[in-house]
Amino acid sequence: MIWKIQLSFLLIFTILCVAGCSDNRYYDDQLQMELQQLDNDLDNRWSTTGVVVIDVNANGPASQANLEKGELISYVIGERTIQSTGDYKQAVKNAMKEDNNFIIKLTDGREIRLAVRRKGDRVGLEVDGSRVIKVTSGSPADTGNIKVGDTIQSVIDEQNIQTIKDYKKTLNEFAKHDSKVTFRTIELVGIKIGTVNALGNLGDVRAVEPLTALLDSEGSTLRQPAAQALERLVALSQLNTLFQQFQQANVDELPADQLNPRQRESAEILGLLTSDLENNRVTLNDPFGTQFRHRSEALYQKITDGQMVELGQKYIKREVEPNQEVRRACISILGHLKPTSAIEDLIAVMEDSMEVPGIRFKAGLALSQIGEDSVDALISAFDRGDASVKDIAASALGNIGGNKARNMLINALKTTDNPTIKLTVADAVAKVGRSPSIEALRLQRETLPEGSGLRTFLDELQVSLFDVELKYQTHLNSENISAELRQEFKENKIPLSQNAILSIQKKDSEWWIDDKDNQRMYIVRKEARKEEGSLNIYEPLDAESMSYSATN
Repeated sequence: MIWKIQLSFLLIFTILCVAGCSDNRYYDDQLQMELQQLDNDLDNRWSTTGVVVIDVNANGPASQANLEKGELISYVIGERTIQSTGDYKQAVKNAMKEDNNFIIKLTDGREIRLAVRRKGDRVGLEVDGSRVIKVTSGSPADTGNIKVGDTIQSVIDEQNIQTIKDYKKTLNEFAKHDSKVTFRTIELVGIKIGTVNALGNLGDVRAVEPLTALLDSEGSTLRQPAAQALERLVALSQLNTLFQQFQQANVDELPADQLNPRQRESAEILGLLTSDLENNRVTLNDPFGTQFRHRSEALYQKITDGQMVELGQKYIKREVEPNQEVRRACISILGHLKPTSAIEDLIAVMEDSMEVPGIRFKAGLALSQIGEDSVDALISAFDRGDASVKDIAASALGNIGGNKARNMLINALKTTDNPTIKLTVADAVAKVGRSPSIEALRLQRETLPEGSGLRTFLDELQVSLFDVELKYQTHLNSENISAELRQEFKENKIPLSQNAILSIQKKDSEWWIDDKDNQRMYIVRKEARKEEGSLNIYEPLDAESMSYSATN
């Protein structure tokens, strides 16, 4: 049986094919329709990939399912009826191959999405035939409110389609088990999508209003690209402080050590500038970077006037916004703008068991970007939440850091029994750093048997955190940072401003260097190796919370 989730039908396919359709075609004899794969050139031009229906035979199966010429197939969804334990196990195994999640449909009509964070993790469900006989406490099945005695009607597997190969492989797999097939299609609007994307790339304040209107319009197929373009504009607006330094100096090049490293790195990722750290120079790229220094202030004022926060909060919930990419973009917008008014809504998204796992983690990331104001809400969510919520909340708290988050995580490390959550909590404790965290991890490690998974993880965690070393033979014993150490920083392309100070010294083995101009804190530890003194330099993610990460 074939049917379709119909999203839209409008098409400018002829223009798109001229722009970038390849000769990679396939005729589906069973469904009686011809498909064509969009090639890389089209992807580069319009940020669109997938398989397009280019012809449908009248009265054929595809035509009867209301598939129309010009539609882009984005997902093929197979629904497999469960009649035996073997049916269930095979259906789950196939569904979990690509994206670690699937949907269970129960005979009472409920549809429950089950997801795991890591490959190999179990959903915590055992069946006899199609009847549930065991649900593991704290598992995704438990948090999804599946009960012993429930009867599984079917397993629904959503497969993303990007190529002809994906299409054929997925249809063949579903055909083996007589699965009911659903095609989820989207509209191709070619030049319109390209125009909307271009508005996001311009960094011009005049793009905000038309993009906002598109996102707020009901039923428009341009809502997703509009949301993604607004996401980029918001990200650009947050670089205003950096670009105003260029604007006020009326230059397109500045010394690297005068610029905020994080903003500089973000601007470089967005293609606005190029860094030459060896020569301490940062140059704006022409034309976008050089033009944006004139536009950044107006864009920043417009983006931060409150309208964007209101719009973002409006479309982050699954009950309000059906398009997951729009939800994802709006959550990202809130993460950039950091409004405390969004904390409650983001917590709700994080706790929504039917939400796509990636979006739930995106909400946790946005909460960590908001920072300390989110800590109490995240702790409460961890305390009352299921395993998935605890996993996300712990990770977010680790990113935020600070004494309150650290103390809560250390306590959770001692009291949590779930091994998966314990791994996440240990990782979060390590991110927060500082002596209490390091000591807590050390004590936890000592309680574990040799060769246990968690002990191995803690060993690997220390290696990953402390994998950067700078050899330095001079014994530091003063409050001044020596010229020799500064040279080591320079040679390793680690910016260190002239105002950096040695803030803490622990005996003769550890020094904390506070570089407030660059908003960085470096921890220098000395180790004796062979006949040399060796210094390891670590850079916290946040100078206030002392969260650790290896310096690249």
